[in-house]
Parts: sequence; C-alpha cells; structure tokens
Amino acid sequence: MPPKQKKVNNENEEAEEPFQAVILTDSFEDQFLPISHELPRCLMPLCNIPLIEYTLELLATVDIFEVLIVCTTHIDAIKSYFENSDWMKPTSRLSVKIVPTPECMSVGDAIRELDARQLISSDFILTSGELISNIKLDKVLEEHRARKKTDKNSIMTMVLKEASRTHTARAKDANSVFVLDPITQQCVYYESVVSLPRKHRMEISPEIFENRPQIEFRNDLVDPYLDICSVEVPALFTENFDWQRLRADFVHGILTSDILGKTIYTKLVAEPYVARVQNEQLYSTISNHMLNRWAFPIVPETNLKSGDDYEFTRGNIYKSMNVVLSRSCIIDENVQIGSNTVIGENTRIGNSIIGNNCTIGDNVVLEGAFLWDNVTISDNCTVKKSIIAHHANILENTKIAQGCLISLNVTIGPNATIPKYSRLSLLPQPKNSTFDESSDEEDDEEERQHVLTGDHEPVYSWTIRSDDDEVDVRNIKLGSLSFDMADLVLDDGDVTDSASEVGESDSDDDDIGSINGSWALETSMAKKTDEFKKEISQTIERSIDENHTVYTAALEVTGLRMSSNGSYTDIREVMIPIIFDHIDRNNSISSMKTVLTKWAPLIGKMTHSAEDQLHVLQLLQKHSAAHEHLSKIFSGALQLLYNTDVLEEDAIQKWFSSDLSKANAAELKVREKAAKFIEWLQEAEEESEEDSDESDEE
Repeated sequence: MPPKQKKVNNENEEAEEPFQAVILTDSFEDQFLPISHELPRCLMPLCNIPLIEYTLELLATVDIFEVLIVCTTHIDAIKSYFENSDWMKPTSRLSVKIVPTPECMSVGDAIRELDARQLISSDFILTSGELISNIKLDKVLEEHRARKKTDKNSIMTMVLKEASRTHTARAKDANSVFVLDPITQQCVYYESVVSLPRKHRMEISPEIFENRPQIEFRNDLVDPYLDICSVEVPALFTENFDWQRLRADFVHGILTSDILGKTIYTKLVAEPYVARVQNEQLYSTISNHMLNRWAFPIVPETNLKSGDDYEFTRGNIYKSMNVVLSRSCIIDENVQIGSNTVIGENTRIGNSIIGNNCTIGDNVVLEGAFLWDNVTISDNCTVKKSIIAHHANILENTKIAQGCLISLNVTIGPNATIPKYSRLSLLPQPKNSTFDESSDEEDDEEERQHVLTGDHEPVYSWTIRSDDDEVDVRNIKLGSLSFDMADLVLDDGDVTDSASEVGESDSDDDDIGSINGSWALETSMAKKTDEFKKEISQTIERSIDENHTVYTAALEVTGLRMSSNGSYTDIREVMIPIIFDHIDRNNSISSMKTVLTKWAPLIGKMTHSAEDQLHVLQLLQKHSAAHEHLSKIFSGALQLLYNTDVLEEDAIQKWFSSDLSKANAAELKVREKAAKFIEWLQEAEEESEEDSDESDEE
C-alpha cells in the first residue's frame, strides 16, 4: 500500500509520519543447519509458534503503516505461510508486504535493494524475524523522534538489553563492545568480538574522548538487533557498497568515519525482555525463558496462534486441551505439550517442548528435547537436549545424545545410537556452507561414512568445517545446541573460565590427573553452589526488607537460578529459613499469619512436585526444631501453607508417616505438634467420602 501523507495540525506544523518496519528473514549466517537448509529460520517454531509471529506481535503494538518482510532464501515457503496467515486479512493490525530479494548475499545487499526499489519512505524499525520481546516500543520511537529534533545527524537508535556476564541470554560464541557517552547515550565506538581466539586489546581513536567528561566501555549488553533507523540509512548503504554487515560494517563504519558526520544512539533497557534467536544455544535458552514466563505477557497460554488452547498449570506446565496422557507417564516441570499429542505409559518428560500431533510411545525419556509438529517417538527411546524437526520418526530403542539436530522427515532406527552434536538430514551436505565437507577426492568416501541406512530413506550426517580463515569453527560450536565446553579444544591464551573449571591437570600421571580433575570439578561446583545460595539469600532478604511483590521477588530468584544454573532445592534450603526467621518471636502467631500470608506464595512458586513438598516439610521441621518460638506455631504454619496450596494433603500425610529413626528429640516434638492437624485432615477426608457416597445413593 502507498505511504500515508503527512498530516497537518491546527498550527500548520507537520505532524510526524507513522513508521515503517523492515523484517529481515535471512541472517546470512550458517546456523541451525541442516534444518535451516530446508525451512526458513523465521518459520521455525519456538514454544510451538513460528518465530516471526513474535516479531509481528511486537510491531502490532505501535503505529506502523507498513511492514516489509525481506526474504532471500525460502521465498516460496514464506509467501505460502503468509498467504494463509491472519496478517494478510483485511482485519489485520498490520499491512504486510513480502519483498523477495533472491540475488542478495548479505544484510547490506538487502537494504541496498530496498533503497533501489524506493520502498523506504519514512523512518523505520529494522529487525529480524527472530525477535522475542515485551518492550513498550512506542516510548523508544518517541525518544528517537525527540532526539532527531536536537541532533539532526542522528540516524539510528539501537535497543540494547543490560545483562550480567553470566546472564543466560548472552551468546557464547560472540559479544560486542559498545563505547557510550553515559550522559547522552550516544554510541561513539563499536567493535564485535568473537569468543575464540580471545582478543586482548582494542584500538580506539583518542578523538572520542574530546569534549566528553565520561566514557563507558560496555560489554554487558545483549544486542537483539532491534534498531530505529532514519530514512537516510538505506542511502548510506548504497553509497558504501562494501558495507555488508549491519554492526561490524555499517555501525562501525559510521562511528569511525571522519566524513559522514552521522551519529548513532542507544536505548538501554533492563526490565523488558528483549532477545533474538541468533543461534541454537539461544533457541534453547529463550525457550526456557518463555516457559519460565520471563517475557510475560508473551507466554504460551496467551495463544498467539489461532486455534491454540494452552492452559498454564503448576510447575510451568502448558498443556493443550486435546492431549492424551497415559496414567503412568510423568510430566516434570517446564514442559509444553501441543494439541492432539499422545504420550504413552511410563514415559518421562522434563524441560521439553512438544509440538502438535506428536506420538510418543512407552518408556520414553525426553529431557531438554524440542519436538516440532507431527514427530513420532517410538517405545524405549531417549532424547536429550536435541531438536527433532517436523515429521521426523524415531524408531524403537533409539538413543539421541545431547546437541543433535534431526531435520525434516528423517527416520532413525530402530536400535540406533546417535552421538552428541550430530546433524542429520535426508539431503546431502552442500559444498559451499560453513558446514563444508572435505576435499573433492574424499567426497565419495565421506558420503559412505556419513549415511545412515535401514528400512527407510538414507540419512546424511552434516559436519562443521570451514575453509574461511576468518571463521573459527570453535565459535560455531559454542553457539550450537547444548555444547559442552569440556569438548572444546583450546589454543594457548584461550583459557576461559569454563575451561579452568573442569580442572585441567598437567601431570604426566593419568590417574593423578584424573583425581585432580575430579577434585577441581567438585570444588568448583561446590563454590558455585555456595555463591548461588549467597546471592539467593541476599535477594530474598532485600525483597522482604523492601516489601517487594511476590511476583517481583520470584522473577529475581528465577533469573538468578537460570543464570547460575542453580536448583530449586538450593533455593528452598535458603528461602524457608529466611522467611520463617522474619516471624517475630514476641508475637509469633500474629506475625506468622502476616509473614506467611505475604510470602507463602513465593515458596509455592519454588515448589512443584510431591518430592518438592516433602523437602519443604523436612526443612520446616528441622528449622522449627532449632527455634522454640517456631516450634510452638509449627501446626499453624503447616495449616497456612496447606490453605495457600503450597502443600497438598498427600504430601503432608506422607511426611507425617515417614521414618522417624533419623529425627532428633526436638524434631520428634515438632512432629507431635502436627498430630491434631493431621487428624483434622483425615476427618475432613472421611466426611468428604461420606458426602460423596450419599450423593451417589441419591
């Protein structure tokens, strides 16, 4: 549709024209291969929603008159998707236009093509089809417009997310260094830094320090590639035909140019969720964030896609209405199950996302697995931390190790063992990708070695290699799915924190080296756990002292757990004593009601399974036995935790009837105080059964 005309207000001043938006569906990087060789990355499902839907939902919250979807590869697939999409209907909140650019080889080429076709007529939002965010974008747009009035040379505002060094949303393969003026938030220098080989110095012109009292060097920022651009940006790309990459070429070039005189600013955000699925590692991480509700209100039960009907239940479990679960299957925390999926007997699923129309057999174990639509997992299979793409079929007794990518329509098994980091496809590996095969003389031999055969189509294995001296394959591995740093070969000077943590030994004695390595690993893990518990303790103490909401406190605690890879067990061990220590010993009953009415829901958010509830009861029993004033109110605390649904009747009954041989005298005394409450539970259950019997007779 043609751009809208600028409106004129009563004072005869031009009003601001609505923004356009440009979504680049191609990153021009080799990630997610071989899946991305057959399916566009923007249509890959994250929590069973195509990635580009999250980007469009964000854009639909602001005043945008046109969205240009620029696609270079998989053009027909993207066109077909949108032809059947609600975004193309007359009632759509956005005007979407597909812009095919099949000849483009880079981001720079795509933007130059937009300029050549004169499709950009106003300031625009530039992003990728892999953006997930709940940011209020209208405020960012207002700041960009206001800044242009004070700085006529301003051409871009980059939205950046503040994140600590250990934050899980940070990519492991590369990061960026931003040099900022903290007063104006102007970016005065930028440099992209890969993880390996380690870089030890940067060369910066001393001119950036002129007339600036302060300068900040920031490497704690996540860059989701969400930019607000001036209408001049495409023309600048055209004038500088060698600019191919958005950051390393365009931003770096603008900031180091003595001729152009253009300025770039940043918008730093801390609270909103902003992330981009730029590689397989972040695909897994962001999926986990979504299940843990970091991007609220963008959560599975929002049901962004028409026809979805997910419901949210305890333990971050999201289940569609049309799901068939066997009685003996176990669904652990952080699980999403799509519609028309069937799960068999004695199957265990945890930290996994299962698509629509999947069939999972008996005695299957899924841990950290991503199953897309129409996947079949037969009996006695194990899948760990891997992606299984649409219509794949895993036959009986097959084991898939961590970090694997199984592409579309692949059949594996039966009785197969797929080693970790495998990449399997029905298509042979092309010779011109980062995942390149070896020399021509070895092609036939390589293909013979890398084909899985059986009573199904041949399956080709893709390998990670590179002939480009500028591309360190180790960085590609770091960005892959569930890569273990212990498997990475490091050069001299490349020792990382993760490498040192595995306890490398220079000893010639293998046995001594092994012992030292194990000891170092255990010591490192114990140290990490202690640090994690200390941070949790400080967070909970601060939340109580400053009277934060339970939602805010839970968000902080969950963030710490995920960034530190901590456990709910460690959290409860710290949380329960702290909360109960805030009960006033001089007015214990009244104070107990006040404290637990406010903070019991926080305990509930960290307590999911029946085993978790037993752990809460054991901690409460032990802590109350050590404090006389808590021992006196133990029964009341138990009832309040029951009334707030932190503890369930079955768990309380199981705890009360558990073995007492290891309990000391004080703990036995505490247990006795719960007897009346247990008796009340039993009487209530008997009355309920009698009422049910009478109802049946009637």
